Amino acid sequence: MASIRPRRDEDLPTCVEIIKAVYHDSGYPVGGVDQALEELQADDRAWVAEDDGEIIGHVAMNEARETYLNVALWLEKHPQTTTTNIALLARLFVHPEARRRGAATMLIRAVEEAARVEEKRLLILALIKDQDAIRLYRRLGWQYYGTRVFRWGEGKEMDAECFVSPLS
Repeated sequence: MASIRPRRDEDLPTCVEIIKAVYHDSGYPVGGVDQALEELQADDRAWVAEDDGEIIGHVAMNEARETYLNVALWLEKHPQTTTTNIALLARLFVHPEARRRGAATMLIRAVEEAARVEEKRLLILALIKDQDAIRLYRRLGWQYYGTRVFRWGEGKEMDAECFVSPLS
């Protein structure tokens, strides 16, 4: 069974290799993995899932910014909220060979607990193509609150569903 712990700097090379395997398998993240190390280093806080001492997954919790599609939509629907009341669940990925063992759920629960302690709601944006992730969020009690068009690269776009973490 997997265990969750805070990510350390020495974990980054393994996390980069895992996200490259995920990208090859599912096309996540849609922007590619050329800047994977830099993007992971930019996370505010992150955790990894380990199984038998091997890293198999990753998740981050980042500050909310008004310019993010899901944050802007949440603030539009909840004008009494500020970005200090919310955070983002980000960069959730599990190695394709380690899926369906509960690591993603454990990673999500770790971020939910950190957000609960900080009295923040978590938001996430899931591209419509990522139906397995969407089913997982719904199963874990995350609530859909809208759809936005996510744009990346040169003229690429896709609908993305926005979810908020359950109240604890």
